[in-house]
Amino acid sequence: MQKFSLNDYMVEPEGKIAKRVIYNDKNTLAFLLNIASGQSLPNHTHFDCTVLLQVIKGEAVVNVDGEPVSMNESELLQIDGSEEMSVDNTGQNVLILYVTISPQPPSENYLVDADL
Repeated sequence: MQKFSLNDYMVEPEGKIAKRVIYNDKNTLAFLLNIASGQSLPNHTHFDCTVLLQVIKGEAVVNVDGEPVSMNESELLQIDGSEEMSVDNTGQNVLILYVTISPQPPSENYLVDADL
């Protein structure tokens, strides 16, 4: 068992986005995305994985295969890995998303912290 505090992974992005990995193993990748106000995570897919995305703080529009989905705090969205997605921070403050991807993505780029 491991216990994590999401507050440890909430950061003010120095640029557009700060990704902080919370946990990863062969079955699951969990991380926080901290997206600056007015910024976006570009279109991408997640191989054959399932993505669960929850808004912890802020407001977002998640575009899934071109369909916009408005999301607010405490809402959760499931996305199939083959669906193309992007995220727009539509709020005035940093958008914080809790994301899980299962199973772990095959690309090692997904498994590390990132600042964009």
